[in-house]
Amino acid sequence: MRAYLWQLANRPALACCAIFCLTLGIRAALLPWMHAPQPAVHDEFSYLLAADTYASGRLANPPHPYWEHFETFHVIQQPTYASKYPPLPGLALAFGQKFFGSPWVGVLLSTSLMCAAICWMLQGWISPAAALVGALLVVLRLGVFDYWMNSYYGGAVPAIGGALVCGAIGRIALRGDFRQLATLAAGLAILFASRPYDALILGLISAGMLAWSSRRRKVSIPLSAVFAAAAILAVAGAAMAYNNYRVTGSALTLPYQLHEQQYAATSVFMWSKPHPQPVYRHAAMRKFWAEWYVKAVEDARGDLVASFFARLSAIYDFFFGFWPFLIPALIWPYRLKSTAERLTVVLLSVSLIALVAPLAGVMPHYVACVAGLIYLRFLQTLTRLWDWKPRGKPIGFAIATACVTLFVFHFATNLADLRTGEEVPRLALARDAVVRTLDKEPGPKLVLVRYSPDHYVHEEWVDNSANIDRQPIVWAREMGAAQDLPLLEYYRDRQIWLLQPDASPAKLSMLRPPINANALK
Repeated sequence: MRAYLWQLANRPALACCAIFCLTLGIRAALLPWMHAPQPAVHDEFSYLLAADTYASGRLANPPHPYWEHFETFHVIQQPTYASKYPPLPGLALAFGQKFFGSPWVGVLLSTSLMCAAICWMLQGWISPAAALVGALLVVLRLGVFDYWMNSYYGGAVPAIGGALVCGAIGRIALRGDFRQLATLAAGLAILFASRPYDALILGLISAGMLAWSSRRRKVSIPLSAVFAAAAILAVAGAAMAYNNYRVTGSALTLPYQLHEQQYAATSVFMWSKPHPQPVYRHAAMRKFWAEWYVKAVEDARGDLVASFFARLSAIYDFFFGFWPFLIPALIWPYRLKSTAERLTVVLLSVSLIALVAPLAGVMPHYVACVAGLIYLRFLQTLTRLWDWKPRGKPIGFAIATACVTLFVFHFATNLADLRTGEEVPRLALARDAVVRTLDKEPGPKLVLVRYSPDHYVHEEWVDNSANIDRQPIVWAREMGAAQDLPLLEYYRDRQIWLLQPDASPAKLSMLRPPINANALK
């Protein structure tokens, strides 16, 4: 077995393909026990709206005439009806929806590609064998059981872009392979279309590394490589500008920026100041954006140092788990002996500070672009520890083996947990129960959602597809008898239902059968 793995590691392209197939195969094999995930978080519904929009052949949807009833989180309603998020994660989901009938297939493919891309990145920095081991650790930790694979957040897409950028930097800085400028540009383009702020950070870092590498080697960067990279970035920039124009009406205004202007009472960036509170038409939207969101940002600003390390701790937990003794492995040995080690530490440190420090809140997919760098530093340490023999005793080998074993243990534990059944979010279970009840009555339906004053704002029921009027079940916010009347008249051919999701169990009652008798035919 060891000989076969060695042969595989020394065939870089084949090793990357093997990692892709392994990730895809393991997760597909677990489908009888781990089904395609059901969305439950605000962001997921927004990404799925983007997927449905793109799968329908549009970049944005026309606003609904009664859009006020359909306002929901992370979605803009004017001047178009669209997700606020950059397009590439939604396009990945749309690919799965269009060609396989399930947006999660896009998640499955992009996460498998992420593991393969990180394998390619590692090959540019460390030995082929160590790179293969590292890619296998990524599969065990991120590729099967964690939320990048089992949700619709899109963490794998920026991780692919970051892996291409960091892999290209390694090949350019350590080998002088300036042909990789095109790969670097492709990675930045992926980041730009998935997480623009991350693209800016890695773009600036890349520019610094290129200048340093060119000066160190006393060579000029080939013009052909520069032109290729510039062409890729120009196409990506033009595509993003066109997407912005179709969604927001301005080539220079991101959908995310427009959404923040319309709904957010403050910015997630530490340096920004609260701005005038927007007009909210629904209590749930006000409670989330003007109360919960503002408090979360203010708490982070209250103690900058503590909140920064708390965010770093959450990131560490995602990539390595509750294993504190692995922390020294990220920085041991303390003396950095090789150029690759020093460069890795600089890249990782600067990237994490730039990505984490300015933001009041950080989730692991916010730093997806440096996922490969995080594991690269870990693997550099393992490689050094492997041969560390103080007083002739293989202590380093034992530590390195224990570190790798923990990844296997994490995977095995998750595998064993499947015996008790998969965990389904509470909102998904409640929603399924309501939909099953509605499906017992034939014909299309409009469901008015009425929240209680103490509604938990992180559980949202108003979620619709790209073409609201063609849905069998339309979900809308109740706004009062006078404001609801035009909506009810608009949907006169539908059954009208009232949902009170905060009752226990959720209370569902029919308010009116369809006025048009042909609606049930």
